Amino acid sequence: MKKMTYLLSLVMLSGISLSASDSLANALKNGKINGELKAIYYDVDKQNINKEDDILSLGVMLKYVSKPFYGFSLGARFQASSSPWADVGSKNFYKGDLYGPGAVLEEAYIKYQYRKSNVKAGRQFIQTPLIAGNGSRIVHESFEGYTADIKELPKTRIFLGYVDKYLTRTNFKGANGGDIGSFKKRIFMYGVKYKYKMDDLWTVLVKNQSIKGLSLTGQYLRVQDATVAKTGASQGDITVGLLQAEYRFKLSGFGVLAGIQYGSSDVDKDDSRSGNLVGFKLGTKYQGLMANAGYVIGSSDKGMVSGVGISSNWAYAGDIIGLESYQKDVDALSLNLKYNFKKQGMKNLMMLGRYTRYNTGSKATLNGGNDLDAYDFIARYAFLGQLKGLAIKFHFEDVAFDKGDVKNYRLYLNYKF
Repeated sequence: MKKMTYLLSLVMLSGISLSASDSLANALKNGKINGELKAIYYDVDKQNINKEDDILSLGVMLKYVSKPFYGFSLGARFQASSSPWADVGSKNFYKGDLYGPGAVLEEAYIKYQYRKSNVKAGRQFIQTPLIAGNGSRIVHESFEGYTADIKELPKTRIFLGYVDKYLTRTNFKGANGGDIGSFKKRIFMYGVKYKYKMDDLWTVLVKNQSIKGLSLTGQYLRVQDATVAKTGASQGDITVGLLQAEYRFKLSGFGVLAGIQYGSSDVDKDDSRSGNLVGFKLGTKYQGLMANAGYVIGSSDKGMVSGVGISSNWAYAGDIIGLESYQKDVDALSLNLKYNFKKQGMKNLMMLGRYTRYNTGSKATLNGGNDLDAYDFIARYAFLGQLKGLAIKFHFEDVAFDKGDVKNYRLYLNYKF
């Protein structure tokens, strides 16, 4: 942040010397401010041990983005979280995602826009396959560093990113010291879940759509000098790569999508997380109905990390909450149906259903080496008229384990203003 403040000061001084100070003042004064109120309720029912945990968390978000000034703009986003009625059990159970009272400046960046491309410095959200912050809780995972999103080549996007700090949703401490997350040199790598300390990380993504209907994506991520956060054990460097091709075409009036992907990770000093995964996807779209099937095949003897951040989940198959596709000796099949009720005059109503089957081999550690099934249902409605800005979403997931189901009930209420 000291580097960002210094850079910001130089930009502001140079801007003042190039133009009248009132132009800079107008750029700041005429910036856009918006906000959001959030309420999230979670309930987990573990039938195998006859235990239920629930929590209600509340949040408020305020965001500011200035008007451009010689291509430069400033952005900031403030988030506060509270769980006023949580008991000790819920505070400990949800310490990793929803119990983290406090406030944090999630975004604080300076941005330079040139035609279709931009460069950002500071705290910012990043959304790519291998590095992606999740915004499904009160606090949105964020990153501190520098990014360049280049779109000057025809039908091509090049994204470059350097990150040296990461914002988690909470500090993971539960009832005895639970607090909101903060920017630290710690990361959460998804897939075979692990928390690491790191020096820094960088990534490059290239996406090309030069051929009509064909989208080619490649991304590489490298984490420098990682250590296991809990034990301090050195892991060396961690690399993750992804190649993906998707082709869209029309067939008898239906839109069709066919995709194939290959991902792999390498942890210098942990061969058990140096695996790979191959995925296949076939989908169709007709009016408001979208249907697709995904199948992924993992390494028989190694799991893999899929990337940094909870939303670094790019596998074509997996349930929405558990996401076990990256474990060793696990194959997964997902069937999805999504429908928008626009034709029925309810364009703001959406429903989604997903069935996922995890098939495990003899070397798998998933649920003690046994197969499992997951059923997801999501319904979302955005209000119109005088209640415009208000939306409600319900998510139910039933995971069928051999020792008893685990049922998740999630309710989201948010109002944007």
